[in-house]
Amino acid sequence: MSSRVNNNPFERRQVMKVNQEKSRPLPPWMSRMREQWVEETVSETVKADNCLFGVIIGPGGSTMKELQVKYNIRVLVPRKGSKDEPIIVEGKDKTLVKDAVLRIKALIAEEKERRRVTTPVSQTLCIPKALHGKVIGLKGQNIRPVTQALKIKIKFPNKNDNSDEVTLTGLPDQVDQGISRLLNLVTRFPPCRA
Repeated sequence: MSSRVNNNPFERRQVMKVNQEKSRPLPPWMSRMREQWVEETVSETVKADNCLFGVIIGPGGSTMKELQVKYNIRVLVPRKGSKDEPIIVEGKDKTLVKDAVLRIKALIAEEKERRRVTTPVSQTLCIPKALHGKVIGLKGQNIRPVTQALKIKIKFPNKNDNSDEVTLTGLPDQVDQGISRLLNLVTRFPPCRA
């Protein structure tokens, strides 16, 4: 009995390539399953800004995993830096996919609102220059309670500046309240005569 060992490396490589090129066809039951999955999969997209993808992913992917388990779906979030690519939600049950899409849209809306409310804004209000001193009050006694209560900054133009513009800076809701309080202060004083 003699065993022949092939020591020629070229022949070995050639045999390996031939084996790698041949792939077994899928059994019929598996190809039917694949077709069935493709047919039954429902897919929906959700548009969102890149900066909001983190809300859907969550810390360590926890929010995305929770969505996938709860709704029995797959969520595909584009990579960071991709432009105008939507979030894709896939699953077999159409109602679960729609519910997951609604939940994702709600998460995005909540985050947008949170950012809107917590991002400082500046608004300009026109108050006649002649009333600036009265609105501010002696050593700021009229204006200080407004700025301290609402935690906003109110900037009046310098004495030498002829501008009527008063700038309020702070959180959106507080700035709106500040504007209404300033307008109440202005209406307390009689109109100026030029």
